[in-house]
Amino acid sequence: MPRTRAEKEKLVEEIRTDLGRAETIFLVSLAGISSNDINDLRARLRKQGARMRVVKNRLARRAAGDGAWAVLEDLFRGPTAIVYHEQEPVETAKTLVAFAKDHPQLEIKGGLVSGRDRVDPAGVKAVAELPSLDEARAMLLQVINGPATSLARLLNTPASQLVTVLTRRSEQEG
Repeated sequence: MPRTRAEKEKLVEEIRTDLGRAETIFLVSLAGISSNDINDLRARLRKQGARMRVVKNRLARRAAGDGAWAVLEDLFRGPTAIVYHEQEPVETAKTLVAFAKDHPQLEIKGGLVSGRDRVDPAGVKAVAELPSLDEARAMLLQVINGPATSLARLLNTPASQLVTVLTRRSEQEG
């Protein structure tokens, strides 16, 4: 950890820069979780494109300043780690909630979604239940393609039935 004022200021600026780009920020407490399990969580988050940073609360509050995530200042108490992602909040929330099921010591404190909407622990769990961006796209395509496929099938049915009738008729005459 930084010891000099200059090192602390540099760390505050790094935190401010990282979180300034983040669309999603979740705060968690890792108290009581082994370092191996924390490394496992980091690896899972990295697969989702998210990052986790353990911070000193005082430095994190200073980095928050008057930025969008200053609304989380009251959550910086006790051992705190910041989980952040520049895009997708759903997969990050799903990863945290799944990890918390296996490791009940993990306390999800809350977070910031879409860079502006504060959520409490129940809100993080609600975000985790949403479909991911890819799942939502697939659902939308299914909704769009469903009626078109049905319409095409409906329009082809009378034509195919007419062909069948004409074929049978020609066979009877032939």
